Amino acid sequence: MFLWETKNSHVYSLPRKEYGQGSYEETLKASTSEGTAEIQITVEEQQYSQSQIDQNLKAASEFLTQWFKSKASSKNIINKDLDLPSQIPDNPTELFWSTSSPEILSWKGKLGKDIPSEGASVNLRCTLSIGEGESVWERTLTVLPPVLSETELFQKEIQLEAENLTDEDSQELLLPSMVQGKKITYRQLGDQNSWKICLLSLVLGLGIFPLTKEKEKQAERKRFEQMQKDYPDIIQKLILFLRAGLSIRMAMEKLSKDYLIRKEEDQNVIRYAYEEIVKTWGEMEGGVYEKEAYERFGRRCGLAEYKVLSVLLVQNLKKGNQSILELLEREAVSAGEERLRRARIQGEEASTKLLLPMILQLFVVLIILMVPAFISFF
Repeated sequence: MFLWETKNSHVYSLPRKEYGQGSYEETLKASTSEGTAEIQITVEEQQYSQSQIDQNLKAASEFLTQWFKSKASSKNIINKDLDLPSQIPDNPTELFWSTSSPEILSWKGKLGKDIPSEGASVNLRCTLSIGEGESVWERTLTVLPPVLSETELFQKEIQLEAENLTDEDSQELLLPSMVQGKKITYRQLGDQNSWKICLLSLVLGLGIFPLTKEKEKQAERKRFEQMQKDYPDIIQKLILFLRAGLSIRMAMEKLSKDYLIRKEEDQNVIRYAYEEIVKTWGEMEGGVYEKEAYERFGRRCGLAEYKVLSVLLVQNLKKGNQSILELLEREAVSAGEERLRRARIQGEEASTKLLLPMILQLFVVLIILMVPAFISFF
């Protein structure tokens, strides 16, 4: 790269900018047998010869003639603003516009307000310039008042009435309340966000329904998870009460009363499985048959574990406590294994949720290490 830069750094000429782009300075290193020195060379912009100037001025004049024919009628009459060209494509000629009556036709081609109905004669002049070369293009045209639409006429009348109503030293422009025998009211145009708010409110209002459904699903999922966690404890307590000599009905009563006492001590303690047990005990106290109460208990819980428990409790009414104890002990072992399996799943989910924060911490550590290294390097 050093050899290539050295070879290509030798110059024998400097490019000149096109006409109108200005000059520039270039710093060079000049070497002689006696030594080297840095020098500055001023490179002037390109200049046109007289023939090129005349040719460009002629082309510019022809361009303006064609442009004027497209804007004015055959009798050189106009009644609308002229879009005066400021430059000519592929031509360096500079254009300077002027008119003999700026109040009728401004130097920017805009029509004035006080144009007589019969029209006014205006001399439109354009000075064409390239360096020291100049020529003049001019036309005499008749300017007529613009043909106004109904809205523009209405606007003009309101403007005149407002100017007539307002004093010169007034700080406000008074708007007329009557024009052409019609009552008028006005309203400022601006950024109106009310429709956006209405639309957003409608969208948010409609969004309440899926959000409500999602919240219901989350609450149902939370309920199921809590009931699954409580299931092994309920089985263990039932086994304990049955071994102590209590019947299933008395065991359900004991579970309900213990839960209600715990709930009175702490109002925030709500265990959905125990709530269903309380309902079942209340039904039995209200006269519902045990078999039907246990079946309702399984249906209300909605989980397979509690449906199995409901079936076991119904079978107990037929076979007695000794048979139910053996079945409940098997169910307790199965529930314990299921609890361990769910614990492993929850642990894996927790580690997955921690993955993103760990990645972010890794980026932070990399930034802390790399930024000082880059700063010291540069």
